[in-house]
Amino acid sequence: MRHLVALLIKYVLLTTVFFAILPLFLDISSAGVLLFSLLMTLLTYAIGDLWILPRVGNLTATFADFGLIFFAVWLAFDGLSIAAPALNAAFFSALLAAFGEALFHSYVTGRVLSYQRADEKPKAVVERLSPSLQAEIAEEWPHDDENREEQKS
Repeated sequence: MRHLVALLIKYVLLTTVFFAILPLFLDISSAGVLLFSLLMTLLTYAIGDLWILPRVGNLTATFADFGLIFFAVWLAFDGLSIAAPALNAAFFSALLAAFGEALFHSYVTGRVLSYQRADEKPKAVVERLSPSLQAEIAEEWPHDDENREEQKS
């Protein structure tokens, strides 16, 4: 269920971006935008959010989504020629989508990837850190020995 909600959020994000940018530069129908948004949602969710994001983090996954959207728009609507309208549409739609993806990745990290099963609570930040970055907490503090000696006398 959590993947379905994430896919729905991503679809709304990409559809909004593509409806705002693509008709400005290209002659594309509403049905074409909806279909392209669906394909890009499935592609970028599988590659960017489920494969790249857990391995390398938000910034790299955002750059990967930018590149993926840029080349997909450029390829789908211009066939990799160097026409200015298609390049502009690809660049601005990828840029706007990357801003939304940076926020979406924090949602995916917190709500989708942090759960091992649907009934588990999210892991604490300390549990997600690697063991080399975790601090050990001692039961006694150095001044506790002085307090014990004062209490004995």
